[in-house]
Amino acid sequence: MKMIKKTSLIFIIVLLILCGKAVQAYEGKQEYEGNQQLTLIIVPDFSFQEVKWLKENGQFLQLWKTSGMAGVNIRPDGPYSYLNNTVSLSAGMRALGVEGWNAYTSGELVDNVFVEDLFQQWTGNVVEKDVVFHPLFHKLVDKNKAEISILGETLKKNGVSRYVFGNSDVHDESVRYGPLFTMDNEGLTDGFLLDATKKSKSAPSGVEMDVDNLTQWLSIIHGKNEPSFTVIEWGDIFRLYKQKENMTERFFVERYELSLRNLESFVEKLLTEGHVENLMLLSPMVHSDAYQNKERLAPFFYWEKDALNQNILLRSHTTRQDFVISNLDIVPTVLNVYQIPQPKQLIGKSLQKEAISTSVLEEGLKKLDLMFLIFKTRNMVLSSYITLLVLLLIIVGLIILIKDKKETWKSVAQILLIGGISSPLWFLITPYLLNYVQPNVYLLLLILCSFLTGYLLVKFVHHPILKISGALFISITLDLFLGNYFMQRSYLGYDPIIGARYYGIGNEFAGIYLISGLLLLQHRFMNKWLVLIVLAFGKVVILSSTFLGANAGATLSVGIMFGFFYYRYFFSSFQWRKLLMIVSFVVPIVLVILFFTQLNGKESHISYAFSKLFSGDFTYIFDIIKRKLEMNWKIFRYSNWTQLFVTTYLLIALYLWRGKNIVRNEVKRVLIQTGVVASISLLLLNDSGVVAAATSMFIIVCTSYYWALEEG
Repeated sequence: MKMIKKTSLIFIIVLLILCGKAVQAYEGKQEYEGNQQLTLIIVPDFSFQEVKWLKENGQFLQLWKTSGMAGVNIRPDGPYSYLNNTVSLSAGMRALGVEGWNAYTSGELVDNVFVEDLFQQWTGNVVEKDVVFHPLFHKLVDKNKAEISILGETLKKNGVSRYVFGNSDVHDESVRYGPLFTMDNEGLTDGFLLDATKKSKSAPSGVEMDVDNLTQWLSIIHGKNEPSFTVIEWGDIFRLYKQKENMTERFFVERYELSLRNLESFVEKLLTEGHVENLMLLSPMVHSDAYQNKERLAPFFYWEKDALNQNILLRSHTTRQDFVISNLDIVPTVLNVYQIPQPKQLIGKSLQKEAISTSVLEEGLKKLDLMFLIFKTRNMVLSSYITLLVLLLIIVGLIILIKDKKETWKSVAQILLIGGISSPLWFLITPYLLNYVQPNVYLLLLILCSFLTGYLLVKFVHHPILKISGALFISITLDLFLGNYFMQRSYLGYDPIIGARYYGIGNEFAGIYLISGLLLLQHRFMNKWLVLIVLAFGKVVILSSTFLGANAGATLSVGIMFGFFYYRYFFSSFQWRKLLMIVSFVVPIVLVILFFTQLNGKESHISYAFSKLFSGDFTYIFDIIKRKLEMNWKIFRYSNWTQLFVTTYLLIALYLWRGKNIVRNEVKRVLIQTGVVASISLLLLNDSGVVAAATSMFIIVCTSYYWALEEG
């Protein structure tokens, strides 16, 4: 016991020293260089429906083909809205707006009071003429308890001039969220909000963007030959959709096409006439039609003056997926244009650009369409699938309960069980079939393949549980080494539109992976000490590595799982003292491995949590725990996985209550008990633990039922 304590203490000391060095390296400063100019066009209510229209009907197709294009996950911390989304994008963190928040210029009235007077009355500060500001900016900061103006303030400190032009005003309603990207810590920025639009009787709300004024201001800024960041809030499409319900269909289509052509012409003019050096176009929200159709990734385009004829692929270290970036990446990308070091509180990453030979637009739209299709049909497919799994368990449970002696029913039950266990394998390797078949047809094909697999394995293969477990374990491992190529598009994988996870192993497959690896231990060769240690170490490394699994909850669950298995398999009698000794030895080792696998130069959410922990930011850690508990409770209340979770846990409780009467083989009983411990660990340690617990327990229940039928 003393030796274990000393070993654990040494590991912890080493961990602290290494983390301290990592934090010091992370906080190191870089010298600022560069004299760049960047223009960002904010286009609310612009979606990939409009991108497709421009692809088919635009006058400057080459403009869109040669840009860097990606879909942005624009989910805020709370409800989806233009304000909440823009606050999150401009702050580099998921945040929330304040109801009624807006930007103004001096001379405007709010409740018949000059807004600059309100600013002075509420903050004690006096604003200059022609400065953009907001009198309640401090409330926005207080609500989010963070530096909301981090982009504007960082640019200001590094000598970058900041300007904002335009608005999305609708009739008498002021909508000006572009200044969020340029405001400093006092809520101030240079620019003009009203002079960037002009009156037009036929345009929605009677105004439209004034291209002549905008290009003139941009030419002046560009002519200064100094680092500058300019934001243009292009509100024409937003105003159009605000009035869609009141417009005739014919006139809406006419204005829709005109608005898109005007936007395209403006972008083309800026790039070809030399008004800008670098240009970004970003939609902070998609319009209601796209949102209802669940096309909720917003378009992002990036042009560089020196690379207008190249096909540019944007890569995000945050998502590690092509054509998908996070709202956390926008601020670091802007700062990187000016070679400004990224503030340590930002967890997003600057986008990387790669010149490729294929068409970015064609390939990107194809991949995004698949993401939209999976997101749109996920609930339908998974609810049907989960219901089928529950029915499968109930039917097989009844067959076992009534102790039917007929070989036919026994064979049917075994086929159903192996088919159910094999279904995650088909979900893993077939997601790209959705490019060719409808989701309902895909689900039918998957069901047929699963039960055909069950039939073939039961009829022609010895030890089918071992074989299908090996197939699952090897397939998931290979996919992790392939960069999650299959998993990231699977219905059982993770969705970039939801944004809870972009890479690694998701909780659905994490539960399956743990149990499939555990079931390999039924083979005599796998019960050797050395093999057990190698398998346990390998799974911990795979699940913890930032390049592979990147799942801290699953990593810790593996340690607990193997620790319990060692205890039950090598000690005949149950003793809490021995169990606690093993756990106190295994858990620190797993934590050390988890930390060391983060020290590979590629930051992940796990390494960021370690850096926060060793910098003394325990509030961040407590927030993670709180978020995990809230997420699990939300999933338990509303998710389809709850019915599988409840069913499997009730059935395994019945199995444990019946004890040795179901499975007589000692090794198999230990494996089932260990699987239960692993499932409970996943439930407690993962932010979507209910899901991981449900999939892992499903495999355990199916396995225990199959072995019960096998033993008669």
